[in-house]
Amino acid sequence: MSPQEPRAGPGAAGPPAAGGYAMLAVAMLFLACNHVIGRGVRADIPPLGLNFWRWLTAALILAPLVLPRIGQSAALFRSHWRDVTLLGVLMTGSTGLIFVALNFTTAVNVSLLNAIQPALTVVLARIFVGEMLSARQGLGVLAAVAGVVVMITKADWNAVTHLQLNSGDLIALASMLGFSVYAINLRRLPLRLGLVEGLFWIIVSGSLALLPFYLLETVLYRPMPFTARAVVVVVILAILVSVSFNLLWNAGNQRVGPARAAVFINLVPLFGAVLAVTFLGEELAVYHLAGAALICSGIWFVIRGR
Repeated sequence: MSPQEPRAGPGAAGPPAAGGYAMLAVAMLFLACNHVIGRGVRADIPPLGLNFWRWLTAALILAPLVLPRIGQSAALFRSHWRDVTLLGVLMTGSTGLIFVALNFTTAVNVSLLNAIQPALTVVLARIFVGEMLSARQGLGVLAAVAGVVVMITKADWNAVTHLQLNSGDLIALASMLGFSVYAINLRRLPLRLGLVEGLFWIIVSGSLALLPFYLLETVLYRPMPFTARAVVVVVILAILVSVSFNLLWNAGNQRVGPARAAVFINLVPLFGAVLAVTFLGEELAVYHLAGAALICSGIWFVIRGR
């Protein structure tokens, strides 16, 4: 990005920051829906096939919005193709790794590893972009992570001490690293490209990078089943997550900065619990409330801490 291109400061006070926090909260709700759907279909739909077709469908959804300015946005893409392609590879690759990991490890393990991402993003943001958090904000990050652990382990410490890592956990950990690197590199996306056009080119470049791995999965593992159920799942994920989540996530990151945005990831287990109680008939327990209190207080410290 050239020095002349304006960019909103991360964590700036006032309506832009408040709007960014609201965007991030809604984005996490969409991401929680993604995890619920992904867990439900992993036995029927191969992971890379699901990942590839949902991103390709998202590109087709965005295409009509991009076509009126395709010449201008294509020129900007060519000028910044390395940065955009890096974001595309990180986004499609990391989401694909999550689906692969769920075939080799439990949802509990993946969720615990997901709690590492906010802290990892804060560390990477400090090292590579110089974004610092105050002591109170750092405490907020730790509180939010603790809230996730309380919810996932049902406040049972033995669930953590007896946790055993396997190949699926290592894959999930690699995915968390990819998401963190993606978050801190969003600043390299030129603002003149716009959120919609930027996401479109990120998806296109990421889908092209994902294509060879999808073809290998088709030949060596199993093909994507183009059943009515699979098509519905792909379309829902494309609209809800690939398009809506990423537009909100990208906009929120640009407004408040990657370190502050990362703590909102801890809302995913909270929203997941609410969805499970609402749609799956699961019971609301005390540990849900305790975890929710820690998560919300942690986010509050990060937002208000100085």
